[in-house]
Amino acid sequence: MSNIEIYTRPGCGYCTHAKRLLTNNDLDFVEHDVYQNPENIKQLHARTSGRTYPQIFIDGKSIGGFTELLATEQHGLLATPSKI
Repeated sequence: MSNIEIYTRPGCGYCTHAKRLLTNNDLDFVEHDVYQNPENIKQLHARTSGRTYPQIFIDGKSIGGFTELLATEQHGLLATPSKI
């Protein structure tokens, strides 16, 4: 099973869509809400230059945001993240 992490913020529609897509594909993920825990912002900035939300990591590798997650799913790679 892959380790999926998603950095989110409240009120973010793309964050909601990303979490729903992962859930609908029966994929577990760890959510890092940057408002509930501001330390998550520092951690995120150390991991990627991406500044939009969500920011998604699979097995420690940044794949980008919702658009990239959706493309990964549409190419059939979400079920086999080792190919990402």
